[in-house]
Amino acid sequence: MFGSNKDIDKIELFLDSLEKFILNETNSLTPLDKIEKKRFKVLEEKVLRIAKIIENKKLEDLKIYGEIILSCEKVSDGITDDFIVSKSNDAKISYLCETINAMNQKLDNTMNEVILRLQEYENQNYLNAVDTTLFRGGKLKELLLGINSLREKITLNLQKSVRESLVLKYESDVLRKEADVLATSSMKQATTIEEASASIDEITSNISENRKLTNSMAQIGEEVKNSASKGKTYASKSLTSMEEIAEATKKAYDAIGSISDIAFQTNILSLNAAVEAATAGEAGRGFAVVAQEVRNLANRSADTARNIQALMDILQEKTKEGTYTSNLMNEEYEVLNKNIEETLSLINQVNNATKEQELSIIQINNAVSQIDTLTQQNAEVANTVKEIAIQSNNIATQAAKTAESAQFEGKDNIKIRKRERIDKYKGEERRDRY
Repeated sequence: MFGSNKDIDKIELFLDSLEKFILNETNSLTPLDKIEKKRFKVLEEKVLRIAKIIENKKLEDLKIYGEIILSCEKVSDGITDDFIVSKSNDAKISYLCETINAMNQKLDNTMNEVILRLQEYENQNYLNAVDTTLFRGGKLKELLLGINSLREKITLNLQKSVRESLVLKYESDVLRKEADVLATSSMKQATTIEEASASIDEITSNISENRKLTNSMAQIGEEVKNSASKGKTYASKSLTSMEEIAEATKKAYDAIGSISDIAFQTNILSLNAAVEAATAGEAGRGFAVVAQEVRNLANRSADTARNIQALMDILQEKTKEGTYTSNLMNEEYEVLNKNIEETLSLINQVNNATKEQELSIIQINNAVSQIDTLTQQNAEVANTVKEIAIQSNNIATQAAKTAESAQFEGKDNIKIRKRERIDKYKGEERRDRY
């Protein structure tokens, strides 16, 4: 009887250990001590068989639980391709494992989908969106929707970026062409201004020389005016002298007339004396000789008077011509003096105008020199702008290529408006469409 109680205690102790093992209060079973009574052997074998089944089941479940825990831990660490491979005879545990595996498979498929799309996005391919039907809701659904929303915003930004890059490329190309035209025009303008400056320098020198010549002409004109005044004075004196000569000639002409009259009267008297002497005969012979001599002197005086009168006629004619010429010369000197005064006035006007021209051309020359300096600076700036425009065009072209290399929806529909350029060259309009 005592042995039986002892075997029952052993069995109870083992059952207590089994209970604790089932309740997960212990991880191992306390071995069942050997039963002494044969009538308890069957019970011992039954208890041990049940314990073995429970232990094997628990070990199997423990392995599955370990895989479940490990799989969940991996999921929490971001690993979605780990699956539960152990099998369980418990339908609930099997369903749990299948559910977890399905979840992991779904997560893994989703992650592969997201990774694939992100790799495409990384390679600037934004054509494909993430499949948002993988989840019915929740944060993961919001994550997929967020990725697609990000794709849409990136697509919009790319459309805008490509459009802007095309506009920038187009405008930078126009800027490069315009900068090239500006640089060429500035160089031509600088060359033209430089040539104009040289020409203006030469004109300034010529005007200065002309002003000196007009000054000399004015001085010479004054001297000519003085000479003309003197000539007029001399002409007036000559006219006065000619008038005096004419007066003296008239008086001499009158005196010659008197001499001719005296010679004529003397000749008459000598004839009368000769007649009287011839009447007196011998007594009057000496007187006749004297009368003859007187007559000869009278005839000679008359001949001389006639010769003098002829000379006086010539002298009077020449005196008239000289007086007329002197009057004409005096009048011409008046005209000459007036013309000289007008010429001097014109020379003075020309001289004053030349002075003003010289001052103006000096101002123009200074202005052109400043313009030349500024034009040279503008030419340098234009060349700098041209270089910057070329660099900007290269950058814009590269940016356009980079933007165009991306693949996204609506890319082929992006167009920009290109403006028309009108150039005027040699009086003709040239229209170029860029």
